[in-house]
Amino acid sequence: MIAPELIETVCQALAGGNARRPGIDRELREAFPGIAFSLCDDNDIPSRHKPLTTGEGFALYGIGSNGHCATLTSDPESASGLAIALTDDDDED
Repeated sequence: MIAPELIETVCQALAGGNARRPGIDRELREAFPGIAFSLCDDNDIPSRHKPLTTGEGFALYGIGSNGHCATLTSDPESASGLAIALTDDDDED
């Protein structure tokens, strides 16, 4: 489960352009052991998936690992990690 407080803390860490800072995913893994973090481009996420939240330059998606393969989820209750999807300025209209 990904708590709302964790989502808010991660959003604060990614604010101000930090989402694009090299190594931010590694820093988050170190800060929150046991939580999976993945960094990708938002264009790589199928449009059928809805983010848990968005911020300036990024969207956060839940990563579920209930089965033998990781999946994206919009349910924080079933998420065990977060995908940080970097957005283009054009995507934020």
